[in-house]
Formats: sequence, structure tokens, C-alpha cells
Amino acid sequence: METLQMPSTDRRAQLMVEDSANILKRFYFVQRALVVMQAGWVPGAEHWQSKLLLPEFLWQDALVAKELRQRVLELRYPERKILPGDDAPFLAVWQKLADAPHSLAFSEGLRQVVKPLLRRVYQTYLDTADHLDDGPTIRIIRQALWDIDDQLGRWDAAADDARAVYPEQITAAGRWVSGLNSLREPLFDWLTRWPVSPPAPAFEPADFGGQPFAISRTGARDRRFDTVKFPWPDALYQRHPGEGMELQIRQATHHLNEIWATEMAAACIFDLADHGPAEFLDDAARWCYDEVRHCRMGFERFAQWGFTLPEMPIGTFSYDAGAEADPLTRLGIIFYFETTFIHTKWERFRIFGEAGDRVSSHDMDFDWADEQIHTHYGSRWLKYFLQRQKDSRTPIDFRPEAEACVARIRAAATPQDYADTERIYQRTMARARQLAVAVAPVV
Repeated sequence: METLQMPSTDRRAQLMVEDSANILKRFYFVQRALVVMQAGWVPGAEHWQSKLLLPEFLWQDALVAKELRQRVLELRYPERKILPGDDAPFLAVWQKLADAPHSLAFSEGLRQVVKPLLRRVYQTYLDTADHLDDGPTIRIIRQALWDIDDQLGRWDAAADDARAVYPEQITAAGRWVSGLNSLREPLFDWLTRWPVSPPAPAFEPADFGGQPFAISRTGARDRRFDTVKFPWPDALYQRHPGEGMELQIRQATHHLNEIWATEMAAACIFDLADHGPAEFLDDAARWCYDEVRHCRMGFERFAQWGFTLPEMPIGTFSYDAGAEADPLTRLGIIFYFETTFIHTKWERFRIFGEAGDRVSSHDMDFDWADEQIHTHYGSRWLKYFLQRQKDSRTPIDFRPEAEACVARIRAAATPQDYADTERIYQRTMARARQLAVAVAPVV
């Protein structure tokens, strides 16, 4: 007897829950690894524009990773663990993308190969998945695609500038990109098909000029800067903060030099992400992005006033202070700076506002809001890692060690360091006087 059945011809039923969950799990792991890789390269990145982009992009990637993780847990409910499993060999290859010969090659690998590959992968999922049943995932993937398109558009100008400033690195970068290109199709197949049977592709970074990655424990600076260790006198000794135009310049200098805090937050991601829960990466990535925004506040004020890169006072000592410290002490250093100087944010927001400098006041207002979040991050995660290690110390106990790290690098300052700092100070203030405009007193 014939059985009647309603037709089932809609092409949207291609990926079942298990298929989607396993593919999205891969997406999550590659996004997470990408965040850690980018964080690892932040301190050692020389080219200025690229250094400013990496923290923002890794934060965007971390947001996508967070949403992907949540979606996988929803699809696999009540299972609460996400483990690499059979994907481990491919992830081992993916992590070798960090083993670039230098920071320019790493950035070019991301721009020319890795991000376009992910864009193709995500678009393939978007074209295949059911926009009805898998609607929550569709929103995540669309956001990821938007982020990648925005990143690639912004990276092009930075890449052009990097090649002009570091022409001697172009050949090595091209060789590295050529090696990554050999991975495009194998990685695409792995990321878009379930199940995958082929073995993971062989990839030896050394064949393309790469080397095992090691995070820099000192801060790299663009060759166009006149870099000194201590960029302003107050980094070496107590002094009056100044007033009027000098306070404007001093605060812009401090904002510009929050590149050190960006580097320290990035180092905390690299050092601790594998030892903490997923939420640590979420917070640390945001912290890293916030600090580079603070850096850009100073950079953009200097640029708007008419300073060029060689005229901007920039140093390295705050990040370098943690070079010999353990990962928790480095986290303690950034926490120490956040809690010690947070009061200056409100004070200078008010001072600049009363003086009629709306832009500096505006920047301090948002900086102050961020720093209150960061003190929570620092306290939360220091407590977590201490408890995990069964260490009886509290977050505030890191203050003496953090102060000692800063004191040691100050104590090692040479007469030349003092002379360099004074030279930079005098030159910066002289340039400021050239660029300054007369304003009527604020009544």
C-alpha cells in the first residue's frame, strides 16, 4: 500500500545539529588561537600603525570566539566541555601561523592569507547553513564577516606604510606569505567539512624563513620615533605635574605611552590564557583594546596639534619593568598602575574642562570610565590565579613587588638616560610653544 508523505525538498536541511556543533567548535578554536597569537606579537611589533591595529583586531576576534563558544555549548547541551579531540593535529598546524620571521611577516600573513581564508570559510558556512533553524549562528557569522572586511580594509593602508618604513623586511614577509598560501586549501577543507578524514598538512615554518615564536619581553618601537627609555621626567623622579600647556603635553605623553599597558595586557593574554577560564580571555582582550585606545588618545592629540612621530616623546620602561617577572607579577604591575593613578583621571578631566580643552577632558572622562573596569579585571583575575595556585597572597600583596620592578628599572637608569629624558622634555616643550595658540582666559 502506498504511503503518503509531504515533500521534503528544501535545501536548508544540509547541516544537522551535530554537523554544525563540530564545525563551529573548529571555528571557536581557530578564533581563540588567533587571539593569543596576535596578543603574543603585540609587544614585538615595531611598525606603529600595525601595532595599534593588532589589539583592536584581537578584541574583535575574541568577541567572535566568545559567541561561537556559547553557541557550541547551546547545540551540545547539556555537555559543558569543548575539547579539540580529533581536531588537535590541525590546530597544531594552525598555531604555527605565529612562527613568522618578524612582526611584518606575521601581519602580512594575517592580511593576505589568514583573514581572507577565514572570510571564505565563514561565507561558505553562511551559504550552507539554515538561516531559520540555525539563526543564532547566522548572526555570529555575519558579525565575523563584517569584522574581517573592516579589518582588511584598514590593514591595507597600514601595510603600505609598513613596506615603506621597513623595506628590508619585504622579501622575508613575501616568503612567509608564500608558505602560508600552501595551507589555504587543506585548512579550508578542514574548517568547512564534517567529518574530515585527510591527515593534517605538513608545514614547517623554517622552510619559509619562520622560527619558533617567543614573545618579546621588551617593548619594540617604530624606527621613526626618537625612542628613549623614560619619555618624561616624572618617569624618573617626582616632580610637579605642571599646569596649563605643560599639563596638556604631559598627559598626552602619558596617554601615548600607554602602549606599554597594551603590551602588558597582551602579554598577560599570551602567558595566562591557557591557565584560566574562557572569561579570562574575554576580559583580557577587552583590557588590551582599551589600553591601545588610551594610547591613541595621546597619539591623536599630538598629531592634531601638529607633532610628527619623531617629535612625540615615547619610551619603553613600564613594559620593560616586567621583563624578568613571572606572569602573575606582570598582571600585578598593570593592576598596580591602574589602581595607583586612577585618581588623576577625574582630576584632569576637571582641570582640562575648566581650562577649555574639551578634547583632553573628553579623553580623560572615557579613560576614567575604562580604568574603573580595569581595576575590577585586575582584582578578579589575580584572585582567581592565586586561588588556583593555592597561593595565600591577595591582589594588594602584589603592590610591593610591582613597585620593586619599577624601582629596579629606575635605579638602573644611566646618566645618559637622564640626559635623554631631559633632552626629549625640552625639545617637546619647545615644539609645543611653536604650535600653541593664544586663548582668552576662561571666565
